[in-house]
Amino acid sequence: MASVPVPRNMWIQSAAQKLNIDFFTDDEVMIIFQEIESKIESDRRRSDRHKRYFLLVKFLYRTGARIDEILILKPLDINLATNTIRLKTLKQGKDKNGVQREKFRVISIHPDLRDTYMQYLLELNIPQKGEELLFPMKRQVVDLYFKKIQEKLGLKIHAHKFRHTFAVKAIMDNVPLNVLQQWLGHSSIFTTSIYTQITGMDTSEFMGRIR
Repeated sequence: MASVPVPRNMWIQSAAQKLNIDFFTDDEVMIIFQEIESKIESDRRRSDRHKRYFLLVKFLYRTGARIDEILILKPLDINLATNTIRLKTLKQGKDKNGVQREKFRVISIHPDLRDTYMQYLLELNIPQKGEELLFPMKRQVVDLYFKKIQEKLGLKIHAHKFRHTFAVKAIMDNVPLNVLQQWLGHSSIFTTSIYTQITGMDTSEFMGRIR
């Protein structure tokens, strides 16, 4: 009896559980976006609020940034001319005199995120160089919103899971580790390298290429 091939995603999920890395499948991400879109349509009185959360999730999913970094974003941090986002790293360093200094990293805007962001600015009449927070909300409020969706969909949803999802997708798409390190804002590449272990069960194909 021929063995049934195990879906690649199942192998990845299995490895991720051993490493305690929780991430979304593509289908789960789609379901989450669809749920928020349904809220935009059905809850017209608070549609702007749901649009804000839709954009928030898109930022989390398409940048891999930490939730606290996203919550302090302002339109002036997003340069549509150069297609870049400037993220303020909350884990600040100190200069040689021991003085706390601000640290930033700049990442590219994913086309999907750019389209959603531009539409959001137009619909809510927000200036591209505005200095008001894009997401004027507390972390606890975001957690509560996710919890309600979680109960509705039966999925475990939290902000950091989107960060893991971004990293796993990047590894699967062969993004160089040093590039992913810069995107995620990891001080050490060894922290980033944990995501490579998720795909460890799929590396056998490379052995066959050796001549």
